[in-house]
Amino acid sequence: MANRVTLDDIARKVGVSKTLVSLVLNGKAEQFGISRKTCERVFQVVKELNYRPNQTARSLRTGKTGTIGLVVSDISNAFYAQMARIFEDLAAAQGHSVIICSTDEDAEKEQRLITVLRNRQVDGLVVSTSQREVSWLLSINKYDTPIVLIDRHLGDNVLAAVVAANRTGGALLARHLKEQGYRHPLVLGLSTSLISSVAERIDGFVDEFKKHGVTCVIHAVGFNSLQSDVDALFANLKALPVKPDCIFAVNNNVATAALQSISARGIRVPIQLGLVCFDDLPYFSIINPGITAVEQPISQMCRKAFELLHQQISGNIDRSNVSIYEIPVKLNIRESSLKKFS
Repeated sequence: MANRVTLDDIARKVGVSKTLVSLVLNGKAEQFGISRKTCERVFQVVKELNYRPNQTARSLRTGKTGTIGLVVSDISNAFYAQMARIFEDLAAAQGHSVIICSTDEDAEKEQRLITVLRNRQVDGLVVSTSQREVSWLLSINKYDTPIVLIDRHLGDNVLAAVVAANRTGGALLARHLKEQGYRHPLVLGLSTSLISSVAERIDGFVDEFKKHGVTCVIHAVGFNSLQSDVDALFANLKALPVKPDCIFAVNNNVATAALQSISARGIRVPIQLGLVCFDDLPYFSIINPGITAVEQPISQMCRKAFELLHQQISGNIDRSNVSIYEIPVKLNIRESSLKKFS
């Protein structure tokens, strides 16, 4: 039987102290000024050596179950699938496991799933919430189970949240389209547009065009009827008050639905219609034309959310001391929005 990998083994391979490795694995890197590069190296070696803490001993010692709940809107969405994969790796490095649930943007279903997770005595929850009313989640966080929001927030001074710079990303896309000479943008939003991430992307995009006297047409499509709603819109573009010369899709699923409708109707991008998206996907860079998109910092968001949750679980920070942590985004410009390409 192979010897169990220890913190000493990890420390020797990384070239740091056992204490530093312990601090990184216990979510205290930022607190003790440990660099991101060092943290990434520690996690890389943890994975290489297949390190697994003795969870039984830990549970007896701490009274924790070693499980974390991750609640997202739709695990089939590539953004959330990647998020889940990263959380599994982060949790495994500390001997934890992750239970993943999809809410389908249904606030009542979300409450039922969170209740199930609490009944299973998860140590904490990371939630991409669909809730409008904050009191229920607040009471859980205060009296029961630590919660960190990810991808979305419920406003200042409510719950700790880690989000992408959604408003900035929307503005970056709008600025790029304006520079390319587009003047009649159509925003493809979602029926869930009150959710902070979607709302802020649209606000940033619309406000940037408004600075130059351009009004954006906003059309919301249903979360559960996405493709059919997008198809209906493209079949009746003439019914819009102004014929659009470019489309802003608020996430990757909306952009994919738009691409399917565009392809079915023989619309040429960007010759007849520019297209940009908030959310990048691997296939966006290999299709022709490539799709201009805002790349979300998924890894950084997950690491920060996991660190915050771990600190709450271990009692190292007060759950009532909350902030919204906004992580910068990156604009990847490709042919779908370049008029010179046409």
